[in-house]
Amino acid sequence: MAVTELRVLGNSEPDRPAEPLPAIYPNWESVYQDNVVGIYQLVFRKVGNAPDAEDLAEEALMQTLKTLRLPAPVPTVRAYLVKTARTVLADHWRRHYAARDAANELEQMPVEIAANPDAVERAQRLLTLLPEHFRNILELRFLRGYSVREAANELGVTESNARVMQFRALRKAADLEREVLR
Repeated sequence: MAVTELRVLGNSEPDRPAEPLPAIYPNWESVYQDNVVGIYQLVFRKVGNAPDAEDLAEEALMQTLKTLRLPAPVPTVRAYLVKTARTVLADHWRRHYAARDAANELEQMPVEIAANPDAVERAQRLLTLLPEHFRNILELRFLRGYSVREAANELGVTESNARVMQFRALRKAADLEREVLR
């Protein structure tokens, strides 16, 4: 029998190497050691400060620990960790930067500015220092008396975006007032 005949009878491609088995995480320690830095960096890029990033990375890893079944393939675990980290980040923004609550509180504040001409002049100067998109939302909401929905329609944005813009504009105005106008 010739060599070619043996190949036909046995494995049709004996020179082809066997496909490698997918990498698998056998235990939680290996998952943690291999991914903690990457999850921290992902979260840090989104929040911009180390203390929050550490807390959120820990929360993402702890949530994953509760639901992850090991052994599991590396790509599956990494995808699950990233998805969990993104969910944790979304929850963080909802908890700490809920512009809707701030906007509702601002709507309930009494308006006494019209009775004080110095305050009106100060507000006008402050508005000129703000970026245009911040100035627009504040003028619509507080000088023209538009509702959030009306202001959003006027600016061509969603209501939630208008609330966030208003919150950020007020925060920027407060910072400018402390820095420049005092």
